[in-house]
Amino acid sequence: MLKILKSNLFFFLLLTSIVFSLYYKSIFFDFSYHDDNIIIINNLSFLSDIKNIPKLFQTSAFLFKENTYYRPILNLSFMLDSIICKGKPYYYHFINIILFLFAIFLMYIFLSKLNLNKTILKFLIILIAVHPIFTSTVVWIPARNDTLLAIFMFLSLIFFIKYLKNKTIINHFLYVLFFLIALFVKESAIFTPVIYILLIFCFNYKINSKEVVKNIFIFIPIFVIYFYLRYLFVFSSGITQYLYDLPIYIKNIIDGTTLHLSKFFFPDYIPLVLYEVNLGLKEILFDIIFIFFLIFILYKKLVDTKILIFGLVWFLIFIFPTFLLNEYVFLNHRLIFPITGIIIILTTFLDNLIKKYCSIKKYIMPLFLIVFVGFYLISFKHENNYKNKYVYWPRAYLDAPTYHVTAYYISRLYFEKGDLKTTKRILYSILDKNKAYLADLALIYYYEGNMEKAEELFKQSIKLGINKAQCYRNLSVIYRKKDNINKALEYAKFAVSEDTYDESYNQYLNKLIQYSNEKNNL
Repeated sequence: MLKILKSNLFFFLLLTSIVFSLYYKSIFFDFSYHDDNIIIINNLSFLSDIKNIPKLFQTSAFLFKENTYYRPILNLSFMLDSIICKGKPYYYHFINIILFLFAIFLMYIFLSKLNLNKTILKFLIILIAVHPIFTSTVVWIPARNDTLLAIFMFLSLIFFIKYLKNKTIINHFLYVLFFLIALFVKESAIFTPVIYILLIFCFNYKINSKEVVKNIFIFIPIFVIYFYLRYLFVFSSGITQYLYDLPIYIKNIIDGTTLHLSKFFFPDYIPLVLYEVNLGLKEILFDIIFIFFLIFILYKKLVDTKILIFGLVWFLIFIFPTFLLNEYVFLNHRLIFPITGIIIILTTFLDNLIKKYCSIKKYIMPLFLIVFVGFYLISFKHENNYKNKYVYWPRAYLDAPTYHVTAYYISRLYFEKGDLKTTKRILYSILDKNKAYLADLALIYYYEGNMEKAEELFKQSIKLGINKAQCYRNLSVIYRKKDNINKALEYAKFAVSEDTYDESYNQYLNKLIQYSNEKNNL
């Protein structure tokens, strides 16, 4: 890898200067309080202790079992950050920039190994570096899961190509190792074997039957171990639920794929969050134009059939899993790895177009500069929306006013201002969509002094299996106020047993025990 870096040093330094000139100010941003508060802030004590590394592989991405995402490598990266910076947001932002830089540089290295035009590739990678749709990939801290996926997937594919060429043990080991790491970064890596197979077929690499059998026997135990760990440590609704929700997924796939592609080619407005996506006339027209474009370049032989298949399959199999959610939310960072397939098609198309129509060459640089400056300025402005929660959530609410999460965080801002009436009104308005907000509503009644109603809602939330640790601790506080210390201790112990990663529950229990002992000694 050092040899590759050395041979592309100028391009890497150019890419570094562009990325840091665009995103340097994000280093001074705060947390957005969109998932980063749940994963990092609420679990800082846990993440700051290196002894907890094994536990990362025994829980979900949000560090509690009632979640479907199994991403221990993502949380390992947050742990390493937390140990170094003790929760200061600047370091997480800085690492996000570094990871994004390496992801797009490795994208270039991998694609250059496919014998694509290196000059065109460099121009396209520079545009990726400043593209507004990838702003969130850099400045939203939790978005690094897709950046890490890209890094380890590209490393796996780079060493896979080296393995196909020389069949050495070290390259075989490294491509499998990086695939395994990618699998523990994000679930969509499970589709990578399809890309390995297509890579051999579409780019005419040679591999004998013995090597095929050997690789199959290596991947079987990897998948068995991975799915077994997922089964043990995260929630899964099962295949039946997926089949039941299939009509929802199909709509998500059609709407989401169209929206992602249209925003990639025409980033006129980049939303922070989109919910209940409905395609407009512009998106439908884009679909039609894009399909005709693919047919045209195939007919005119501006792209090889195998290359087109490879690029489209790459894009589709890595973008489709992001839509397998009953409640789909459009988030741009998910595009950073799937878009590689489109880059492959575009690079081949532009290369053949220039070869066939040489006069086009003189227009390429002016067009590139116009697009580059436009993308850069839009991204430079757009990243300000991630500055802190007071900027992020009002803008996110404007993008998705019907999304219960944006409404909830707007209610939190009203709560901070002391406007309990408006907070309560918003929480009631979203309670039908998600019962998870019962605990927050109970808290408002607590602050209003209505302990009976607060206790009722906390218990209702526990009965539904929602926010149990939080509800147990708050019930403990209520009983402490009632001077029922035994009951308060009982609920405090329930809270600790329910969430072993959040140290605040343990700290509260210890203080309560100390208070109880002091009271008994009086």
